[in-house]
Amino acid sequence: MQLILKNIDLNTSFIRPGKNSFIYFDEVESTLDIALKSEIQKNSIGKVVITDNQKKGRGSYNKLWFSEPYKDLTFSIILGNKLKFSENFVENTCDTIVEILNEYNIIGRKKLPNDVFVGDKKIAGILLSKIFKNNHVYKQALSIGININSDFDIREKSKHYTFSNTSFIKELKKETEREKVLEKILLKIDKIIQKQANL
Repeated sequence: MQLILKNIDLNTSFIRPGKNSFIYFDEVESTLDIALKSEIQKNSIGKVVITDNQKKGRGSYNKLWFSEPYKDLTFSIILGNKLKFSENFVENTCDTIVEILNEYNIIGRKKLPNDVFVGDKKIAGILLSKIFKNNHVYKQALSIGININSDFDIREKSKHYTFSNTSFIKELKKETEREKVLEKILLKIDKIIQKQANL
């Protein structure tokens, strides 16, 4: 089922507030590629590029990130270049995902540098991307992939993965409303950015 974003009304500072927070695509190669486009970075700072079907998502070291269409969350937050984000931002985001998992009675753990696991199974990945120009940060975006209602085995999709994956539905044995998880994540991430930027 397609994400219903019109009902998400964010009370945020850096992330675009209200009902104007999202740049939605039914299908896209990568939300990160769109978030890093120069025009998007210039005109849409704080917006969230999100899709129901990311066909060529990627994580650290250019590993592919797999998700199931209309089942998971894959999105990128457009950060621009006014603030300098460090890898602590990624760690804090991982902690945020763990907190949200705990709210759903799923015991997660941060796995450095940028993953969240449940036991020995991966449930989420975070990627902070920076493009430099003349030795200065030119573009930035934070990408998140989190398995919600998918039920695939990542080891069957790529030989590069030696671990398995899990999801909300695998852990809870029932579907979870993706929109609620998305809203929780964005509200918490916005607070992290507020602390960093003193917004």
